[in-house]
Amino acid sequence: MLNLPLVTFVVTSYNYEKYILKTLESIKNQTYENFEIIVVDDRSSDSSVEIVNKFIEENPNLNIKLIQHEYNFGQLKAFQTGLSAANGQFVSFIDSDDVITKDYTKAHINVHLRTSVAFTSSQIIEIGENDEIHTMYSVSSPQEKNHIELNNNCDLSIDELLNTDIDSLNYKILNTKNAPFGGWWWSPSSSAMFRKASIEILLSYPTPQDWRICPDKFLFNLANLIGGSAIIYAPLVGYRRHKMNAGHSTYVCGNKRYNNDFTTELNIKNNMKIRPLTLKFIKDKRKVFEEKFGRKNTAKLFLTVLLSYFYIFKQITKI
Repeated sequence: MLNLPLVTFVVTSYNYEKYILKTLESIKNQTYENFEIIVVDDRSSDSSVEIVNKFIEENPNLNIKLIQHEYNFGQLKAFQTGLSAANGQFVSFIDSDDVITKDYTKAHINVHLRTSVAFTSSQIIEIGENDEIHTMYSVSSPQEKNHIELNNNCDLSIDELLNTDIDSLNYKILNTKNAPFGGWWWSPSSSAMFRKASIEILLSYPTPQDWRICPDKFLFNLANLIGGSAIIYAPLVGYRRHKMNAGHSTYVCGNKRYNNDFTTELNIKNNMKIRPLTLKFIKDKRKVFEEKFGRKNTAKLFLTVLLSYFYIFKQITKI
């Protein structure tokens, strides 16, 4: 008899004591039951670890464990730690200040089993520090239409507003042709679910300190390079805007996305380093890539990244 796949949620934790319990509760409340949770704490100095341990103690029937880093290594290292311990065929990396909707896993698995992409990325819901919804039509997410269709019920509850029609999901397949390497075509980290087999190469990345902050830029592009991706046109993640996250000033204030100076500088640095660091990764770990993907395909991966410099040139000429 065939079984539905196991999903691993890797919750990356660092000093989000105010939010992490809500993150764990949102995973616990999934309508999809075959999952495990791995919390990777990156040497928090607040009460995050105590909160996680209490949650584990109060939920003995939940498949969950905590891994604590001895030092603060940054988020990509936390990704690697969680990935190395994951038993699931599919993996989601959830920031410990975000929450996911109850149908998050069902929606992602539904699209994964209808496609063969390396990862799926959903739309996000913008929420504030106290769980208030700012908008379900985020300019930080790819949008299928220029508006959200409403039904005739003007008295929607929150549950009805966040309900996902699993059987009628719309999605779009991406690859390096319509989503060139080094660009950004998806929603933030918590929006994604990866085929574990497609990103296990990440465990061979030797210098995770390169991506201490916002490693999703690197991971998403690497996974799309390897096996393509799919955008799910349904808001499945409550992406929290607050003063401590990397984009802390990018609150919703209209139909444009505004970044503060820190975020702008970070984006520029990430755009500048992603291609040379990826080329170096493939070159230095060539034998690992060739063992997993073959010599010819490894060469194609390298060449695709190299040719993506033309994408930068096209963007510059448009300015």
